[in-house]
Amino acid sequence: MLSIRSWPTFHGMSLLSLYQLLAYYFTLLFFAAGGLGLSLFSWLTGWLPATDRTERFFQRLIHRHFALFHWWCEFARLVYVRYHGFEKLSGGGVVLVANHPALIDITVLLARVREAVCIFKPAIRRNPVLGAAARRAGYIGSDGGHELVRSAAEKVGAGHTLIIFPEGTRTPPGRTLLPFKPGFVLIARRAGVPIQLVRITTDSDVLTKGSVWWRLPRYPAHIEVTVGPLIPTDTEASSAELARDIEAWFRNRAACAQEGSPLT
Repeated sequence: MLSIRSWPTFHGMSLLSLYQLLAYYFTLLFFAAGGLGLSLFSWLTGWLPATDRTERFFQRLIHRHFALFHWWCEFARLVYVRYHGFEKLSGGGVVLVANHPALIDITVLLARVREAVCIFKPAIRRNPVLGAAARRAGYIGSDGGHELVRSAAEKVGAGHTLIIFPEGTRTPPGRTLLPFKPGFVLIARRAGVPIQLVRITTDSDVLTKGSVWWRLPRYPAHIEVTVGPLIPTDTEASSAELARDIEAWFRNRAACAQEGSPLT
């Protein structure tokens, strides 16, 4: 059987590259079609009350959409995601904090976490692919200020998992990490819940900072998603100090990985 890595060339372009190009654009269409379907369903069910039960229902729908999306990405030999330690997650009532190398990170996490709330940029509200389903799932706009902290803490206190990228944006290529904003600690402390650390690494430029979506990234991409320690928030450290300690953990893991040292 001919290996995909040994496919011949065709008019100066390898058949592997041609396949990846076609598969990449089809995958973008696949994602958009699924999102539009979710948005249409969210609009048609707009009469449902915005209760906790309704929000969890839409959270599970989004989870299934992203799980199917990543199943397809692996089937198409584009993106391989490996999860480590997720069996240790205790369920809801936790603030899940992750680094943010690429836009695909949130899809990777939501494909594994069955029910979760996210903080999204205001522009997402008007996005036809993501907006309606995000609102119905109870996701929180990042323009809420103090109201954001209160709303997020209420949801986490009610048993939801809140996913946050404390850098606020994707890490630029060549940088280990951007400084963490301490708001996630305030939310966790107000809700009285711990903080779960999750580290994401990738060997590709799929939707990284500065990349453009219409240009074929390096494929196949390999993404590792590793559960770290569960951090209690009922300590004497200030919120800023705790945020710095958590940021230091991520920087230390990245340094160990670059040096080839064991991750302890």
